[in-house]
Amino acid sequence: MGGLGVLCGFLIIVLMILAAAVLAYERQMRGLSQAMAVRGRELRRLRLSFPTPAARQLAQAANCLVDEADDARRQAAEERRALQANLASFSHDVRTPLAGAQGFLQLYAVADDDAERDECVTAAVERLSAMRILVDSLFEYAKADDGSRELAREPVDVAAVASDVLATLYPAFAERGWRPEVSLAEDAVIEADGEAVRRIVENLLANCLRHGSAAPTVELRATGSEATGFALVISNAAAGLGTLDEGRLGERFYRGDASRRAGGSGLGLATACSLADAMGLRLLLSIESGHFTATLSS
Repeated sequence: MGGLGVLCGFLIIVLMILAAAVLAYERQMRGLSQAMAVRGRELRRLRLSFPTPAARQLAQAANCLVDEADDARRQAAEERRALQANLASFSHDVRTPLAGAQGFLQLYAVADDDAERDECVTAAVERLSAMRILVDSLFEYAKADDGSRELAREPVDVAAVASDVLATLYPAFAERGWRPEVSLAEDAVIEADGEAVRRIVENLLANCLRHGSAAPTVELRATGSEATGFALVISNAAAGLGTLDEGRLGERFYRGDASRRAGGSGLGLATACSLADAMGLRLLLSIESGHFTATLSS
C-alpha cells in the first residue's frame, strides 16, 4: 500500500506539472494571438515565456512578418516624404509662370499704348504656355502610372512611329541646326499600344532637344531572328551628365539641374519608363562618355 501511495503521489505531481505546462502554453498562445492581432499597428516583436519548439517556430515566422511590415512602413514613409518634397518643387515650377502671367496682365491694365499692351499679352501667353506644359506632363505621368489603365494590343511598326515623331519634331531640330543621324533599316512590328509607343519616342527625343548639346542618333535594329525582337536606341551628347545619378534617371520629378534652369517637369523619362513597363517592354537609360542613351527593347 505504501508503494501504491507513493506512485499515486508521483502521478499527481506529474499531472499537476502537465496541467501547469498546458496552462502556460495556453496563456502563451493567447498572448501570441493578441500580439499578432495588433502587430500591424504597434509592430512589436513577439517574445516567448514558454519556448516550446512549435511556439518558437510560430514566433519566428510572426517576427519575420513584423520585420517586413516595419521595413515596408519605413520605405512608404520615405517615399511620402520624397513625394511631398517633389510636389513642393513642382508646385513652385507651376506658380512661377502663373505669377509671371498675372504680373503681365496687371501691367496690361495700366499700359499707356497698344504696343506695350501687346508685349504684355505676348509675355503672359508665353508663361501660361509654360505652365500648361508642366500640368500636361503631370497628367500624362498620372495616366502612364495608372495600374488599372488598359493599353491596347495591336500591331505597331516601331520604325514608322519613330519616323513620324522625327518628322513632327523636324522644325525644332532645324531651329538648332541639328540633323539627327537616323538608321531605321530594320522594321519591327510588335504587339503594343501605338499611342503609348509614340509617347515614349516623343519624350525621349524631347529630352534630347531640351538637354542635349548635339544632334541625336536614332537607330532601330533587330535583336533576334523574329521580327518582334528589336532595340530602338536614341543617344546624344549632353553637358553636365557627370552630375546626374544614372540610377534615378527614370525617377519621377528627378532633374540633375537643381536650379531648374533647363526647364521641364522631370516627368518625361518617368512617363516613358512607366509606359514601357506597362507594355512589357524594357527602357534602359544610361550615361557613358558624355552621351545620354535610351534603349527601348522587347
